[in-house]
Amino acid sequence: MNRITENLKIGTIGELLVQLRLLEHGVQAAPPIKDSGNDLIAVKDESFRAIQVKTTARDNFDRPNPERLYHILAVVHLVDDENTIHLDSSSVFLIPHDQVGAVSTRIRDLESYRMTRDHVERLFE
Repeated sequence: MNRITENLKIGTIGELLVQLRLLEHGVQAAPPIKDSGNDLIAVKDESFRAIQVKTTARDNFDRPNPERLYHILAVVHLVDDENTIHLDSSSVFLIPHDQVGAVSTRIRDLESYRMTRDHVERLFE
């Protein structure tokens, strides 16, 4: 039917990887029924968070529109070669909205935001 563009494919893979990795840490995440500008709505215990996802295979990422409302920016760095995206080698970084403007857009500078159990716990307190 309709062609899947490379950008649509990469973006969707990033969103799905964030969902899976969050689930590993006890967070349920799903896209909203209507696209209101948030990629995922995430729930842990009694905490709800809107998540914006940016996916890249490059060494940097593009910040979201500063007018966009969300709680957490998930930056997905995909590791790939000509034919395969290596999901186990790919990384997810979670940046609180109030820190997005000050953080570097270089992937190598995001280590303190890497998705870990402790980091997820802090973001969903």
